[in-house]
Amino acid sequence: MPDHRTLIRFAASVGKRAIPGALVALLAIPHAEAARPVAPSAQQISEYESVDETQRIKLLIHLARAGQQDLAAELLRRYPLSGPHAQNRTYFIQGLIMKADGNLTGAVKVFRAALANDPRLTLVRAELAQTLVALDEDDSAKHHLELLASEAPTQAEADGIRSYVDKIDEKSPYKFSFYVAAAPSTNVNNGSGHSTVYSPLFGSNLTISDDGRKQSGIGVLAGVNGAFQRRLGNDFSFVAAGNAEARVYNDSTFNTLSFSQSAELRYLLKRGYVGGGAVSSQLVDDDTLDMSYISYGPRVSARFNLSGKDVLTGSSTYEWRDYSGGTSSDGTAWLNDAAWTHSFNSALSVTLSGGYDDVKLELAQNSYDSWSVGGGIYSELPDGITANLNGEVKFSEFDDTNLLAGIVREDTRYVAGIGLTKRDVNIFGFAPEVSYTYVRNASNISMFDYDSHAVDVRLTKDF
Repeated sequence: MPDHRTLIRFAASVGKRAIPGALVALLAIPHAEAARPVAPSAQQISEYESVDETQRIKLLIHLARAGQQDLAAELLRRYPLSGPHAQNRTYFIQGLIMKADGNLTGAVKVFRAALANDPRLTLVRAELAQTLVALDEDDSAKHHLELLASEAPTQAEADGIRSYVDKIDEKSPYKFSFYVAAAPSTNVNNGSGHSTVYSPLFGSNLTISDDGRKQSGIGVLAGVNGAFQRRLGNDFSFVAAGNAEARVYNDSTFNTLSFSQSAELRYLLKRGYVGGGAVSSQLVDDDTLDMSYISYGPRVSARFNLSGKDVLTGSSTYEWRDYSGGTSSDGTAWLNDAAWTHSFNSALSVTLSGGYDDVKLELAQNSYDSWSVGGGIYSELPDGITANLNGEVKFSEFDDTNLLAGIVREDTRYVAGIGLTKRDVNIFGFAPEVSYTYVRNASNISMFDYDSHAVDVRLTKDF
């Protein structure tokens, strides 16, 4: 693991040259004495009192990092910091003192408290990330490291931070995680918001069955993720991942059990990668436990770090689909997506995305082409709130006339969502997150016209 000072070099403006010469004597107290409460001498107190608070802060930071944390703690106790930024500066110095004492959990807590007040504190975030690595809280550490990369003043330093992330992955090639969420929805089955559909074939309105109308439900979502990553020499890495997810509702009709897998060989570039591999997914019938759906096919993907603040990602997947209940929905799908993320700083970023899908099924009226465009905003706010805003518009045009409605189906799907995380609340290494999603599928055939409101409450490592 690289020295963490390479991580925070760009964020730190503190140097020995900034300490007045008269105060250097404070640093001369033997490290062995740091294990006991340290009382500064009268001369040292006089010298400390003679300088402004900016110089005091720099000295306290150096003392905490130089193994003289007890002296730093005593000076901080005797001379509390003042001014509009006093609380966050105190949190930071207290965190360094706790870290030097080996109280890493306590250090994380006060570092998070400072970031909850002001997410733009880059030096605090750097110390938090390094402390999380020491605690083996790798997922949370990587979250903050990615944010720090966007704050780096040079491309070289951004590359260095992302290299640090790669080292974390190499340290633990196997990753496992689980999640449980409450998931109420006003439209569990994406059913129609209408009760009838007009059919020119019959010359009248036909009643949409109960199964085809939207139905609300309160569910529990639970899943487990597993991943493996291994560096293969200097130029390649192998990545594999799997997921199992169950949705259980108050009406068992809507229960689902699904699985997905992927494996990819990546060619490593100086600032990103190009990968190729395969993906597959399965859906299990809740009653019989037989396979009701399976898809599989090749995928290519890429990531390019265009700059310290800009990242471009994309993927293209071709898959075969097979339903056990009938052949009308069997067929192929070509799925493409790309996204560009720009970070203004470590606490604010925006993402623009686009996609194109070409789905060809046995029943032509169910085949379609679709185009989508979307965007998102990630923002860390004061009071420990992180907000994720996202939206997407997707237009789908089907290949053939719908036999029941007598027209070619056209859908426009609008999705808007907001997620809020309380990042200064730590529950066994997780933070509480609540998200709300609204979906409006506007279709020219009432059978497929619907909307839904859904809420997801869970715990997350991305904080």
